[in-house]
Amino acid sequence: MFNELALQIEKHLAQGSNFAIAQVVDRIAPSSGKIGDKAIILETGELIGWIGGGCVRGIVIKEALDVIRNKRYRRVRISPQGGTRETASFKEYVMSCQSKGTLEIMIEPVIPQPELIVVGKSNIARKLVQMASVADFRVSVMASNADVQMFPSVNSLYYRVDFKVFKNFSNTYIIITTQGEDDESSVKKALETSAKYVGFVASRKKAEDIKSYLKAEGITDKRIGQLRSPVGLDINAKLASEVAISILADVIEDFRKEQTNGVSCCGSTSAAATEPMVNDKFVEDYYINPVCNVPVSKKTRSMF
Repeated sequence: MFNELALQIEKHLAQGSNFAIAQVVDRIAPSSGKIGDKAIILETGELIGWIGGGCVRGIVIKEALDVIRNKRYRRVRISPQGGTRETASFKEYVMSCQSKGTLEIMIEPVIPQPELIVVGKSNIARKLVQMASVADFRVSVMASNADVQMFPSVNSLYYRVDFKVFKNFSNTYIIITTQGEDDESSVKKALETSAKYVGFVASRKKAEDIKSYLKAEGITDKRIGQLRSPVGLDINAKLASEVAISILADVIEDFRKEQTNGVSCCGSTSAAATEPMVNDKFVEDYYINPVCNVPVSKKTRSMF
């Protein structure tokens, strides 16, 4: 089982996928989960491995999805007595299964370094790729007539702007640095992906012109509002290298920030924050079990 799990971890790390690792760290018999049992939980809600059955499985999937979104570990205690203690890193549940045992499970997020897609071959693009590679990002470049001499540290190089070559945008940052070479088309294609961060290197005037073009092309106001342009932290950058630093700093800040998603300072969670998500969409075909507060499928009446 350990070898199989290690292979799965290696596989999903190579794919750049976000997932969580859950491990049983304490146990009071009887319970089917034993100390040391572990599993990985994917963003789709799929659990691979073993940490216990019944309500334990449903609780772990529910909490793991939240851990992945928040990028913050959580320790979960499931016992017959239950409890009301809850913080950003700890939560108690009632053990409603017949075993009536107690388990404590540590759930940790595994968030690979982001994929940075740089569109264009400008001087800013070259500096940004160089710095991002040093910061251990996986970097791809899309630009006509580009070559490895321009981008010696790049992981992947494509000679046209076609985002269909990428399968997963959950951990992807796109920066458009075309500077007059097919700006409109490149920004439009980037916004048509599901990438949450799309930046366009431009002046404020150019940015407004691009937004007018996007609106005329049918891009929604909500999506246009998500375009970051001008992009980068305001550090009064002048040189291409300084602009690249400001962009990379903004990307790192966005990647590393804690996404509270409804968790308040006292640990209470909004309804939206507790809903499982698959491929960035809330799963609607389930209800919350009133006994143990875990997702149950409406169709199969089994744990999500």
